[in-house]
Amino acid sequence: MQILTPPLFDDPETGFGLQQVILEQVATGERGPSCLMWSSSPYVAATRLETRLPGFADAVRSAETLGFPVLVRNSGGGAVAANRGAISFSLTFPVEDLRHGLFERYTEGVEIVAAALRRLGVAAEGGAVEGEFCPGDYSVRSGGVRGVKHAGLAQRVTRRAARLEALILVEHTSELLEVLTKFHAALGLKFRPESVADLPASVEEVMVALGAEVRNRYDATEGRIEEATLVRAREQRGRWRVNAENPTPNKK
Repeated sequence: MQILTPPLFDDPETGFGLQQVILEQVATGERGPSCLMWSSSPYVAATRLETRLPGFADAVRSAETLGFPVLVRNSGGGAVAANRGAISFSLTFPVEDLRHGLFERYTEGVEIVAAALRRLGVAAEGGAVEGEFCPGDYSVRSGGVRGVKHAGLAQRVTRRAARLEALILVEHTSELLEVLTKFHAALGLKFRPESVADLPASVEEVMVALGAEVRNRYDATEGRIEEATLVRAREQRGRWRVNAENPTPNKK
């Protein structure tokens, strides 16, 4: 396992593209199991399922008005919002049979994120939160069902590789409340603003804690992202982003 931490991205589409390129590299054996952690300028990430909801164009328009471009990811879950105070964390593994390992990866991902946050003094655990963004049983929370959601997990599984991904909200979460509220309202989905709050740590501190957990569990080492890989990631710009006038995602 290699840990990859690129510099802060000014364009979230580069981060989405990098996740996809690493998935492809792991699938072909060009790269081994990989942990990727990145942050970027603000965005909303929706799912393909949400693009089919009647209010999606209005949801996109509300996000764009607030300065949050909308990207459509190729994993499951539900809509999330991120800014420079959030971390996109993913673990990508080769797989031999896509029918196996789904729930085990979710369980392991929740354990890793929760353990990393406990290193920082947060009473983190797995479990759903009432009125949460990206609702699901595989969330990382504190304070129980009526508490705060710190991370939502999703997966992208192909014939030869699987990516477990988590968006972790760390700092400046108040900047996300209006866009999350309006986006969910346009889609007719529930969202409870009190389910979002800052962690008592910085993005850098959370990344260090995540890296420590990954190193302990997988005997991981620091890796590097080759320029050719970043070029491939940037070439995918335009694949992820939608707008209110054209809310249908590219099907590549």
